Amino acid sequence: MARLNWSRIALHVIFWLVYLPINAVISCISRGAHIEEEFGMALVGEAFSLPLKLLFTYFVFYYVIPLYLERSKIWQLVGLLFAAFSVSTILYRLEIGWIFFPIFEPGWTIQIFSFKGIMLTVFDLFITLAAAVTVKMIRMHYKSLEFEQQLIREKLQSELNFLRAQTNPHFLFNTLNNLYVLARKKSDRTADAIMMLSKIMRFVIYECRAPRIALGDEARVIQDFIELEKLRYNNRLKVDYQEDIDQPHTAVAPLLLLPFVENSFKHGASGTTGDVLISIALKLRNKDLSFSVKNTVDKDIPASSGPGGIGLRNLKRQLDLLYPGQYELSTSRENGFFQANLHLHLPEE
Repeated sequence: MARLNWSRIALHVIFWLVYLPINAVISCISRGAHIEEEFGMALVGEAFSLPLKLLFTYFVFYYVIPLYLERSKIWQLVGLLFAAFSVSTILYRLEIGWIFFPIFEPGWTIQIFSFKGIMLTVFDLFITLAAAVTVKMIRMHYKSLEFEQQLIREKLQSELNFLRAQTNPHFLFNTLNNLYVLARKKSDRTADAIMMLSKIMRFVIYECRAPRIALGDEARVIQDFIELEKLRYNNRLKVDYQEDIDQPHTAVAPLLLLPFVENSFKHGASGTTGDVLISIALKLRNKDLSFSVKNTVDKDIPASSGPGGIGLRNLKRQLDLLYPGQYELSTSRENGFFQANLHLHLPEE
């Protein structure tokens, strides 16, 4: 058995409770009566005719209108509307002439099927139906907008998940290459490198499932990654890491900064044969994050084939999805160095 939708029922009750006094005022105006004197009796009359209007309105809503969706039944729709108006008008006039006036206005006599009376009744029914349809259409419009926005959010989330799914294997393969080099050298540091990789991959696979993580956690992973890379390159690599974070628990999207660092090692240490300098600066003040990564690049490599490939393009798209209009990302290459700068205002979570 289907459960009752109480919120929907409440909305319908509120609509009719608002409708009654408004239509009572309209009734007074249409008859040229003084609202202060006739409002009470007009309100009683509206409440008296409400059951008939309810039957008429909901018959049109849930039986006649659905037929409109089937274009082949347009004439059936028109016929049912005409029949509904005709039957409701007749019943409305009989109810007024035979029940309402004898009870509440016994001194009055009316012509049940006078032309003016029938026109007023048809107008009253039309106003009732038009008001109900208008409210329903507005509600359907907002529900449609909400549904459309939900689809957009789901599409963006799917794209974001896809981008992150690209980042994780990309990062893993690059790190495994580092381990491969250490293993080929039969380095005593291979075991330490595997342990560091295990910590990093635990973070990437498990902790990064959350939509937001603490900035301090991302900073620790960056430091672990730097130590892992140092094991591979020994004295050829010099890393200057500076960190100034006023609120380590500030929420940030996971894996937002690590790709910058990975990119610097990939195109700096791996892409050159001489000494390599990598400078990393992370600063957070009052929700304003600044992150700069600078690395040595081979001057003989053309700028078009240098750093800033799929990793940074992927990252820029993630920033567009996660922080639209809240970040500035710039890259430059000069004097044998490639530099990426990110300025991001982190919203309150």
